[in-house]
Amino acid sequence: MKFFKRPAFIVSTIVLVLALSGYFYFWRDEDSKPEYIVVERGNIIQEVSVTGKVNPLKSADLAFEKSGKIVSVFAQVGTFVYAGDILVREDSSELATQLLKAQADLAAKKVDLDKSQVVLVNYYLGIVDVLNDAHIKTDDAVRKQAGSMFTDAESDTPRLNFSSTNSQAITDSQNGRLALRTELSDWRQELSAIGVASSNDDLFTALIKSKTRLSTAGAFLANVADALEKATGITQSTLDSYKASITTARTNVNTALTNISDRNQNINSQKATTASEEAAIKSYEASIQNIEAQLAKTALRSPIAGVVTKQDAKIGEIASAGMVLVSVISATQFEVEANIPEIDIAKIKIGNPAKITLDAYGSDVVLEAKVTAIDPAETVIEGVSTYKTTLQFNKKDERIKSGMTGDVKILSSGRENVIVIPQRAVVSKNGDKIVRIIVNDEIKEVKVATGLRGSDGNIEITEGVSEGDKVIVFLKEQ
Repeated sequence: MKFFKRPAFIVSTIVLVLALSGYFYFWRDEDSKPEYIVVERGNIIQEVSVTGKVNPLKSADLAFEKSGKIVSVFAQVGTFVYAGDILVREDSSELATQLLKAQADLAAKKVDLDKSQVVLVNYYLGIVDVLNDAHIKTDDAVRKQAGSMFTDAESDTPRLNFSSTNSQAITDSQNGRLALRTELSDWRQELSAIGVASSNDDLFTALIKSKTRLSTAGAFLANVADALEKATGITQSTLDSYKASITTARTNVNTALTNISDRNQNINSQKATTASEEAAIKSYEASIQNIEAQLAKTALRSPIAGVVTKQDAKIGEIASAGMVLVSVISATQFEVEANIPEIDIAKIKIGNPAKITLDAYGSDVVLEAKVTAIDPAETVIEGVSTYKTTLQFNKKDERIKSGMTGDVKILSSGRENVIVIPQRAVVSKNGDKIVRIIVNDEIKEVKVATGLRGSDGNIEITEGVSEGDKVIVFLKEQ
């Protein structure tokens, strides 16, 4: 008991109490001080991180459209093939025979068409002779055979040199003779302008116009014949001679008219024959194209350059229509598919750069890529709407294999030399975003406007704080 009453013990106890009191006082004060950072400018990067899977950029599963017997197999699993290479072939002997027959039929039909075209050309070329003959016969009928029955036949007032009780026939005959003077002259000029070098259309037009002129001449001769039937004032022998001449004239004109009509009919008929043979040739050509298309389908060709990953075809077996026999993937070109949650998809656009690390090689191997496609339709995965996003590697890399998985970081946006602070420094209050800053050892709340949220936990401040401000990041509540 005496020990506790010693002065030294009492002093030591007082010092210890004071020390503990001071320690707890200052510790409490220190613990209550806010944590803050001094605002600086920096760079901020907004990334979207997802997992993805490597797929070949191009792939093809090949099957025959029709069943058939396999006769040849040209590639096995692991074989490198080029676009267009034949991988498997079905029996095509029956189709080959059909093709030979169709080609022979086409050749024969082309010969028939050539003959028909020659005949048609000759029909057109013969128009000139037919028209010249028609003009000669008509000119002879009007000027020679009927000419002796007229006075001043080539004048403006031709007159019949006999009377007739059929006054209308007299008038029509004289008017007809006057009209034929001009008609025959114009006809001769038209015929002199055509020849074997004229187009088919020009020759055919001349043929039709000549037919009309022959009809005019025939009507004139018929009127003269009617006038002769009621003729007066001439001897019987003269009347008989006139009638014989008119009969000869009408026969010649009718012959010429028949020749033109026959030529017209022959041309139309031959044109129809030629058109029919041309249509038949098109039908044969279509048949050949159809057979060739079927023949092409008896060979499975690789649509891409790549490596065969599946080959189930065996010579002698019957391949079923639509059954996949061969699969090919591109050997060096790959893409990555990732499903982006709907909360992040708005941040991404085609062309965004990305960094990919494959699980097989770890985080030390970083591959660069870019977004090339975003599926507009959602894919629901475990109740969450996602959007399939495709990325392509920027460079060829032999280490990349189909089926590998890895982490994908898509740089959706970024800014340099902007005000950045930790995201935890921004709090919401009454619908506003605020930060607390220290001004002259006092804490003040200020409203801020934010920009990008960085993947590193920082956030861009566009309004409200300045470089050098002290922004509180942690404040212990009292």
